[in-house]
Amino acid sequence: MTLESLAEQVKQCTRCELRQGATQPVMGIGNVNSKYLLLGEAPGRNEDRSGIPFVGLAGKRLDELLALAGIDPNDCYFTNVCKCRPPSNKTPRKAFIKACWRWLAQEIKLVQPEYIVTLGATPLSLFTETGVSQLHGTMFTAELNIEEEQC
Repeated sequence: MTLESLAEQVKQCTRCELRQGATQPVMGIGNVNSKYLLLGEAPGRNEDRSGIPFVGLAGKRLDELLALAGIDPNDCYFTNVCKCRPPSNKTPRKAFIKACWRWLAQEIKLVQPEYIVTLGATPLSLFTETGVSQLHGTMFTAELNIEEEQC
């Protein structure tokens, strides 16, 4: 499997109702050989329209923060837990996360990053039950069981 073939499968996905309200699914983008995979929650309005994750003001700010950390954004891979925009940019329900898990698991297998940087509570919840307020700004090691029905 390649990221391109995975993207084609995601375009055909009907595992949850998020696809019905989205303009298009938003797959990851960036350096597929990166040691950094930056993982957000779900596409927002700008991402839904463009089909590209982390665009707009939030994406620009993320690029600035990466540069401050000495990381070139061009050396990163960016993706989201959910591939389609939730209505009104709400936090995705567990059912949506579970429906998208197979796509994210395949992305992680294909990119094989050394580090997964979780950007928010939803992506963090895939790795630990500890809340974001306790782990904010820390690095930790977690086992990621990439099984389709994990969530």
